[in-house]
Amino acid sequence: MRWLLAFGLLLLGGCGYHLVGQGVSGVVPEGVTSASLHANSTPLAEALLLEFKALWQGNTHLPKLQDTRESGASHIVVRIEQSSETFSPIGFDASGLAVQYRLSITAALRMYRQHTLIWQAESVLVSARVFAGDDPSVVEAERVRLRRQLTRRWARQAMARLQSGF
Repeated sequence: MRWLLAFGLLLLGGCGYHLVGQGVSGVVPEGVTSASLHANSTPLAEALLLEFKALWQGNTHLPKLQDTRESGASHIVVRIEQSSETFSPIGFDASGLAVQYRLSITAALRMYRQHTLIWQAESVLVSARVFAGDDPSVVEAERVRLRRQLTRRWARQAMARLQSGF
């Protein structure tokens, strides 16, 4: 029985599962000293970029951010792409009016070096439920509040993917 436990531990140790979240600079290649962050000019993409930039600047292990677009081997460009927001009804009252909604935000993160894609994360998806009555102003106020909350959560999850490499 001991040999089975030892074999199982060896398998887990060799698969790399224990490495998830252990990196400090994650997928950033050696020798990179500067980075720039970019997103489309939609309000959602700009909000995600703002939150992600704040997390990046707070991490001393990542390259220093620059606003200029360099293209040398010591510079990377990280882009937030394919951002989208959906707000759809998921719960209804007895008369058929929507009283519960789901707000979802998704976007992909890609890293380029000398105009070549070197890493990408699958789309990062965050969502939350909005519980509201039949008052449209309450629904919209909850949607705005949750949008801010979800953009922060998206940025944290995107940063975790960048640092873990997954």
